[in-house]
Amino acid sequence: MKRILRVSLIVCLLLLTLASPVLALVPYDTYIYDINGKQVSSPHAYVPDNIYYSADMNLATPMNTPTDLVSDDAGNLYIADSGNDRVIVCDHYLNPYLFLDTFINNQGVADALTNPRGVYVAKDEIYVADSGNNRLVVFDRSGKFLRTIEEPFSKVIPEGSIYTPVAVAVDGSGRIYVISSTTHYGVMLLNEDGSFRGFLGAQQTTPTVWQIVWRSLQSATQRKQVEKLVPTEYNNITIDDDGFVYVTTNTINEASQREAIKSKASTYSPIKKLNALGNDVLQRTGFFAPAGEVDIEKMPVSSIIDVALGPNNTWSIVDSRRQRIYTYDEEGKLLYVFGDKGLQLGQLQNVVSICYRDTDIMALDQSTNSITVYRRTEYGDFIAEAIQNQIENNYANSVVYWKEILQRNANFDQSYIGIGDSLYQEGKYEEAMEYYAYAYDTTSYSKSYKAIRKQWIEKYVLVVIAVIVVFCVALSKFLKFSRKYNVAGQVTKEKRTWAEATMYGFYVIFHPFDGFWDLKHEKRGNMKGAMTILGFTILGFIYNAVGKAYIFDPTNTGVNVFSEFFSILTPLLLFCVANWCLTTLFDGEGSFKDIIITTCYAILPVPIFMIPATLLTNVFSADEAGVVSFLITIGYIWAGFLLFFGLMVIHDYSMPKNILTLAGTIVGMAFIMFVGILFSGLLSKVFSFVYNIFLELSYRW
Repeated sequence: MKRILRVSLIVCLLLLTLASPVLALVPYDTYIYDINGKQVSSPHAYVPDNIYYSADMNLATPMNTPTDLVSDDAGNLYIADSGNDRVIVCDHYLNPYLFLDTFINNQGVADALTNPRGVYVAKDEIYVADSGNNRLVVFDRSGKFLRTIEEPFSKVIPEGSIYTPVAVAVDGSGRIYVISSTTHYGVMLLNEDGSFRGFLGAQQTTPTVWQIVWRSLQSATQRKQVEKLVPTEYNNITIDDDGFVYVTTNTINEASQREAIKSKASTYSPIKKLNALGNDVLQRTGFFAPAGEVDIEKMPVSSIIDVALGPNNTWSIVDSRRQRIYTYDEEGKLLYVFGDKGLQLGQLQNVVSICYRDTDIMALDQSTNSITVYRRTEYGDFIAEAIQNQIENNYANSVVYWKEILQRNANFDQSYIGIGDSLYQEGKYEEAMEYYAYAYDTTSYSKSYKAIRKQWIEKYVLVVIAVIVVFCVALSKFLKFSRKYNVAGQVTKEKRTWAEATMYGFYVIFHPFDGFWDLKHEKRGNMKGAMTILGFTILGFIYNAVGKAYIFDPTNTGVNVFSEFFSILTPLLLFCVANWCLTTLFDGEGSFKDIIITTCYAILPVPIFMIPATLLTNVFSADEAGVVSFLITIGYIWAGFLLFFGLMVIHDYSMPKNILTLAGTIVGMAFIMFVGILFSGLLSKVFSFVYNIFLELSYRW
């Protein structure tokens, strides 16, 4: 019986393996990134289909150090076989039928390619970056030589510079875009006849801190003698049907590239999409900017060495450091990542170029002199169909595919966005907001919210007007009341009530000089009022942490009250202690109690502006976020203004002396924190030492 069960189990496992050949043969993981920058597993969008070595391609002379791979509209492949000084043209089955190597040039002299590193097919012409001869060579599709394009001449190009074309692309108008490995001024733009037209999209320099410091210490003569920092050069290029130029680089400073991934700034991005003016117009609407790997806190950034344009306005980049391919949609949102380094089918050793052939992705491996073919899976087909239907505004059809994708990958945010877009087009704004929220797409969420808000305002316009009028009247009444109340409290008293001390804060914020003078000398404020304002401020920060609308805080996971409490109280106490220590030495007239009271009264504008700003997040859209930030900024600036003049009044300082002591206070705060951390570390070690002795003694006795 046991033997029968074992045999049955083995048969079931074999059947399962045969039923899932894709899963059994794929030697890498496919994944995407979530909003926190963590990898999330995904079904395979592409799986390895085959690998072609030179022998498989029936090449009499094996490939040697190939550098570039492109395809044409007929599915033919063009390989820049640099080590053999030739370009190989293969048919759809990777059988070579044409070799571009020797030819008769314009002067009727026998000529040949030398170290061709780039190739591009435009219309009926083949452009070859003949790097070894510092020129471009143009052939027709049959391999007939047409012309050479020599090094362009222009006053813009520095005299003595070396021209070494390594990549080339041509737009529909015949304009030629050249990447020269020794030219650091961006993409070189040539007219169809080869005449120089200009440079596009020069990269910004990224000097190190040491370079900046060293140059600041040098004399003018020394600076002239030192080589100037040159912009980072590009390494590859391609162009789409609309004339937009995609370029890549892998020589950006690591720190700058890390920052660009998070900030989505284009300045130091390793992939750019340039328009006719050389401006980067690449959309970066995903969680992170397209730059390859995202989770790079403890590892090097991606080394992007090529970009390929795929179907449905998708595009892919390849990371030569990890041997992985990253695919994005036209908005720069990550669709999937696949690939790995290794020797199995589907893994790569040293990928140097990728291209699309129909829906397949071809990867050129320089180490093994081979081409790996990746086939799109059913999951990949669903993504492509969903995107294409959205491009054609067939939202109802796209929803069908998005739902199929969600059944296979519940973590695919694009599906939620796609379904949300369909619901939005149908006018189901609230349902669309739910799907946008699943994908943390605050831009689309805000768009739906604005549509709902517009409908609501049109329906209840009188209510909106009434609320605004009531608020303005209530604010005016309160300000009049506080003014009368504080004027009535100008009489001299030994003790002030809690209400008088608290309401006096509203006099101080509008009359800082008189207010802080009376605060100290007339005792119109006290510790009870100061603590009330401090508590009001803490409540304002807590409400700001929990009360913001989804648009302004999509990843809100709640608030730790104690954390908020100490995050305000700790810097406030540090400031007061540091200021008291310093002003005691500099003849300051304010006591420690005066400093605490003054500081608390000075920060009153912060909650006054922060609480309404937080309320407004539930009314405003993402486009109006600047108003919220502006209100909070006013509160901080006003508080800083009050604190500055309040300390100047209570210490009886001149303005220069007050500025000096405030700067010293900031330094003092840093010193106190340093001593505190040092002391706490020492106490921890002492406690650990005593505890270990106690354990040792307890074990021995």
